[in-house]
Amino acid sequence: MNKEKEIETVTLMVRRYCRGVHGPRDGALCPACAALLEYARERRDSCPHGKI
Repeated sequence: MNKEKEIETVTLMVRRYCRGVHGPRDGALCPACAALLEYARERRDSCPHGKI
């Protein structure tokens, strides 16, 4: 799986979780979920195994 597809998948999962647990917020993520998504992106970008 390429990096863009992985980030897209994680983004969809976090959005669905946030909407289901924290309620609708006009499509925006709550601060905690936004921080989680940013952390996931940073980790994916710095992964040494992502050069495949």
